[in-house]
Amino acid sequence: MMTPIEYYQAQIKAAVISEDEHQAKALAILNEVHVNLIQENHRRKGFLAKFREPKLVSGVYLWGGVGIGKTFLMDCFYTTIPFKEKMRMHFYQFMQFVHQQLKIHQGEQDPLQVIAKELSQKTMLLCFDELFVSDITDAMLLGRLFKALFMQGVSLVATSNTKPDDLYKNGLQRKQFLPAIALIKQHTTVFHMPTTIDYRLRHLKDAGVFYTPDDEVSLEKMEKTFTLLANGDVITHEPLEVAGRTIAVCKRTDKIVWFDFNVICAVPRSQQDYLAIAKQFNTVFISHIPVIPSDDKDKICLFISLIDVLYDAKVRLVFSAAEPVEQIYSRGYMISEYTRTHSRLLEMQSDDYFTNGLM
Repeated sequence: MMTPIEYYQAQIKAAVISEDEHQAKALAILNEVHVNLIQENHRRKGFLAKFREPKLVSGVYLWGGVGIGKTFLMDCFYTTIPFKEKMRMHFYQFMQFVHQQLKIHQGEQDPLQVIAKELSQKTMLLCFDELFVSDITDAMLLGRLFKALFMQGVSLVATSNTKPDDLYKNGLQRKQFLPAIALIKQHTTVFHMPTTIDYRLRHLKDAGVFYTPDDEVSLEKMEKTFTLLANGDVITHEPLEVAGRTIAVCKRTDKIVWFDFNVICAVPRSQQDYLAIAKQFNTVFISHIPVIPSDDKDKICLFISLIDVLYDAKVRLVFSAAEPVEQIYSRGYMISEYTRTHSRLLEMQSDDYFTNGLM
């Protein structure tokens, strides 16, 4: 059984990550919580457990800017928790779950207490990525919900871009949310990770966002970049529904989508499809872009149209191709139009273009 620190050191040894002093300090706190949770889990399963009240293990609230490794540290912590009574999800998913449960328990005297008790019977640890509150309904619920969960002995470990005191800042009826903030500060160690290195940006600068030749190495790089940019968001393979049409995806999150070239540019598509994609996603991955023959009017027209739409909408692009950009379409009657596309593809690989919005 590994500790979070041992897992972290193994990733350094495998050259997956580089050691970072701020991450190491956060990890030391997570490691202590890890030890305490395991001890409490043993107590709850011991011979005298039914005679004891569950003890609440103080958790961690880890906050700081984007790209500094908060989600990775959560990975180190959660992966090495050896017991099954744990749950990890994005905070918005958890609130969706709570609202569903409220409907199920509608009419009961105190449904939040019921939900907390049912959760405590399944888990003693809740891990939230990206704790963020913007909805007034959620804000009104959280004080009572956190109180009920903590009373049932459910520990909280969370990441956030925001310090507790700034959660739901300037929100409607914010005074009613202040008890939730007080509970977070009371029952977690609040640790701020300074923004010194954005590891996502460093990876992108080192690896680039255009991969050629279109081989297994390129695919591995795209996979790593997708995971990095997803930043712990839920990944699905469900197809898109665009204007009543279904478009297959390799994978997607709420903000990032990955298409195979033959799906997005080799079958009839309208500019409306591309505009809808650009509106929904801030980053598009396209794999397996071939050399487009000079007489393949449909493919080159669709490809040019897609790049124009993504460029105009400032959507980031990550792609793999059989050949360098200038050789994707090197001759044919659309060559003058492709000259503009070529220029845009080069600009879309620049640091200024791609990192816009990542800072």
